Amino acid sequence: MARSFGQTIAFGALAALIALASATSQAVAVEEMRQFNDDGKAGKTKSCPSGQRYSEKKHGCVRTSCGTGQVWSSGIEACVDGNSASLTDEDLYLAGRDLGQQAHYAEALKLFFRVKNREQARVLNSIGYSTRKLGDVDKGIDYYHQALAIDPNFTKARQYLGEAYLQKGDVAKAKEQLMEIADRCGGPCDDYELLVKAIAAHVTGEPIVGW
Repeated sequence: MARSFGQTIAFGALAALIALASATSQAVAVEEMRQFNDDGKAGKTKSCPSGQRYSEKKHGCVRTSCGTGQVWSSGIEACVDGNSASLTDEDLYLAGRDLGQQAHYAEALKLFFRVKNREQARVLNSIGYSTRKLGDVDKGIDYYHQALAIDPNFTKARQYLGEAYLQKGDVAKAKEQLMEIADRCGGPCDDYELLVKAIAAHVTGEPIVGW
């Protein structure tokens, strides 16, 4: 079957990157914070540093880091008890994502499982990510598939799925996800670049930070 234009470019880029990695023998670092920024809303939300969120009331970024057992409530713009009824699904999701950025995966999962409407691609993807990071790769893969069943174009889930396949030593399936990302991005995108680097590192035996 003939390759699409995106697939042809992806294969060429992957081959070039693997060749470069072999020649330079440099470690590939994958930033956890960048990896976990998976809400699929690029360009739709205000950008703030890690640990901060945009406040419509204050028209700027506000610090949202809370103490243990507390979660930032967007409604009152303050830290509240993690079991507070004032917390929305969005509050729980964002707090879980923040914990994931800090590698507190078990704590992140507790918040994700408190989200009432978990049938969202971004939530299932985040559950899969933390689950995989805690060592259950197969269960993480299952959550990624659930996320993609809801949104096949969610390339972040495809990136993570490709990385999970690499952890299982299945380079062929990781490359399949790379091709899917290439076709869906329609051009260069972060999820494609991160997965192509992970594949190149796996093939050349280079370490990947965070694995």
